[in-house]
Amino acid sequence: MYIDQLLDLVCLQLLRAHSASSMPISPGPQRGLSGWQVKRVTGYMRENMAEDIRIQELADLVNLSRFHFCTAFRMATGQTPYGWLTRQRIASAKTLLRDMKLRVNDIALAVGHETQSAFAASFRKAVGITPTEFRRRL
Repeated sequence: MYIDQLLDLVCLQLLRAHSASSMPISPGPQRGLSGWQVKRVTGYMRENMAEDIRIQELADLVNLSRFHFCTAFRMATGQTPYGWLTRQRIASAKTLLRDMKLRVNDIALAVGHETQSAFAASFRKAVGITPTEFRRRL
């Protein structure tokens, strides 16, 4: 999702910088997503947390372009779709780490990370400690 957002931003900047048109490119929706759109998208992300979710999938849920969706989502939630999903994954991981029967690797897969090391890096960046240390402190 992060790469999709980055590509959209680069394309928009190129269009703005090199367009022959004197009309400015529309900045997108001014009010963000409506309540039902936020619920639909966030519900989809929660249900498919373990999967690789693409920006286009989320934008298609609410019939918007990828760029407009990203802008509207950020306006409605104060976060990018990638940031929101990452926070949800970390929150879910914290809950799962309380169950000592679950292995850290299984938790990593359950919250959408392909490897335990990627999960540990993401968790450490968000929480400040590794998942193992978090579990130990419980």
